[in-house]
Amino acid sequence: MAILADGLATLDGDHFRVRVTEAARDLIGRMIVVGRGAEQRSAIVVETEAYAGLDDPASHAAFRPGGRAAVMASEPGTIYVYAAYGMYPCLNIVADERGVSSAVLVRGVWVDGDERAVLGPGLTTRLLGITLDDHGSMIGEGRIRISSVRRDATISVLPRVGIRRGVELPWRFIDQRVERNCG
Repeated sequence: MAILADGLATLDGDHFRVRVTEAARDLIGRMIVVGRGAEQRSAIVVETEAYAGLDDPASHAAFRPGGRAAVMASEPGTIYVYAAYGMYPCLNIVADERGVSSAVLVRGVWVDGDERAVLGPGLTTRLLGITLDDHGSMIGEGRIRISSVRRDATISVLPRVGIRRGVELPWRFIDQRVERNCG
């Protein structure tokens, strides 16, 4: 944990040195902050999914192990950003131990004062201003920080969505307040 000049106590990479499903669940209720000063954007994480390495058929590490996805085997807390359909940046945070190739996809956030959450990984990154340039940086050392404080949340555990393989795995985590207001 670090306390930055702006007073925000944030997580560092060591916090993500846990099973990817634990890291995904733990992110629910935490504030994600992107940028600094006047250019700063923030929101509360309300939906995540876990992708667990070479044995997970939906993980990029299993079916697309080279290129950008190679960063999934990096140190916990490394940022993995890929472009879904070649156009929508999606934010992932590497979890578990180095070499395991696991990451947490941030699927949805809630901005204080907004009536509804922003759900969908591409919409989330657009709202926060995350780009492919953030790929490979470390959580807390670059533009992307996550608060060490976690808001209370009752979390639903559901199957992942938007994939064709590994859909039966209950590795999607969503704040129940958001789940009730979806659709």
